[in-house]
Amino acid sequence: MISIQKQILLLSDFHYKEFADYLLDTNSELPYKLISTIKKLKVQPESDALCQMIYGDSEEKTRKKFLQLTHHTFKLSSFLSRNYPNYLKHNIQHIEEYLGKGEKKKANDLADWLIDIAEKIEDYTTLADVYKFLAQQAFITESKDSNKYHKKVDEYLKLEQLKNSLYMYLREHLFFKGKENISKSQVNKDLAFFDTYIGHPSNSINILARFGKYYELSFLAHPDFFKKETEQELDSLERDFLNNSFVCYQYLDDVYFKILGQRLQHQMNATNTEAMLGEVKKMNSISSFLKYWKSYINIPELFSISVQVNHYMSAYGFVFREDYEQKLPKDVKDNIAYLKIKLEDILAKDIWEEGHIIKFINVRCFYSALLLTGDEKDKLKSIKILEDTLVSYQQIPFQKFLDGIFVALIMGYFSLKEYDKAISTYKRYKKITAEQIVIRENDLTIDAYYFAAQYITNQRKQYTEKLKATYEEAESYQHIRNLIAELASYFSIPVKLAS
Repeated sequence: MISIQKQILLLSDFHYKEFADYLLDTNSELPYKLISTIKKLKVQPESDALCQMIYGDSEEKTRKKFLQLTHHTFKLSSFLSRNYPNYLKHNIQHIEEYLGKGEKKKANDLADWLIDIAEKIEDYTTLADVYKFLAQQAFITESKDSNKYHKKVDEYLKLEQLKNSLYMYLREHLFFKGKENISKSQVNKDLAFFDTYIGHPSNSINILARFGKYYELSFLAHPDFFKKETEQELDSLERDFLNNSFVCYQYLDDVYFKILGQRLQHQMNATNTEAMLGEVKKMNSISSFLKYWKSYINIPELFSISVQVNHYMSAYGFVFREDYEQKLPKDVKDNIAYLKIKLEDILAKDIWEEGHIIKFINVRCFYSALLLTGDEKDKLKSIKILEDTLVSYQQIPFQKFLDGIFVALIMGYFSLKEYDKAISTYKRYKKITAEQIVIRENDLTIDAYYFAAQYITNQRKQYTEKLKATYEEAESYQHIRNLIAELASYFSIPVKLAS
């Protein structure tokens, strides 16, 4: 039998139905025809006979097509590996059941199939269990192979231990409380650890090691991460993951999302908007691929939304303009409308139990920011949500979001021409965050709106000078400079800005 036949026969009814439904949902008609044909047959035919059942003949040209189909279908089983990485495990119980009934041949056939498929998907724990059975069987039948099988058990347990050590290293050493805790010598030690396993013959170990290396570089904003060569390495990492996406990682670990997150960070640093939005679209497409997110906060989806919201508010954040809606590109308007509906659905879900309050506040902030792009009613709704958040959750430690909340608040009051409230909001912000570290980008944005509001209110020259100084301080933030230039132009603020 070929591998795809073994794989389908090893699936439980549940896993088979899940895979079959996935193929139907993605319009994979021929792969579905292949697996459903295999499933229906009581006796499995040879490859050529199965080819004839699928294509109607088994000529050489057709056999090549059939071979491609079997490889493609096996690759599509990444749906199972990523959603149910333990989908082979129940077969160990079947081996025990067959032996209990005196059906040793069936047990050994099942073991052979398991070895073939488990090796391909790198399910090392299942392989260890199969070889434990074979080692004990060899011992009680006085076969010389017993020790050989024990060595295989040892080999696969070591591979599983190595895979786990990569996870443990990522969680233990790279779960940073702050970048300042990481010394140069520690960085070099970490990179050396990951480099040891880059190029490992195990696809999953190789992928995890490469991810770990670039995860550390990206988190620390290390200069090496932003090199052109890194972009090529990340392209290669994504390609290798997708070409081997049927291999198993630990359950609940969304490796592909994390790879896309690194690519996205690289694109954002390069200010490549088109490429950045391309990565976001990939994230959108995979956010519902993994079914376990139904039981948790969908982190890939929220990350994708946060990137889009930040991008739209930076690039199209001139919500104070009377003609704002008319000037907004149609595709941007459509995307913002979609995101509003999506966030409303997320906020309405019954998933915000204790332990997710910080994420809930974050999502409320995303939604409020997008409401600022709407009409007066939406802007008032945004302000109410933000003010309620500040009051209702003041006992919750969400300080790192405070500057973002105040950016949206001051934008809202300013766009409604409530300049006095914009000014008082600024003073509240300075008081609340006096002893906290704030994001410089947000701080400069709040300053810009405050100085503009002050000038509009009292026409004092000192605020044009402060607005100019803010513009100069925002040298690294082009979108803030664009905002200040727009404020100056739209409200006729007499400030001379360097080009």
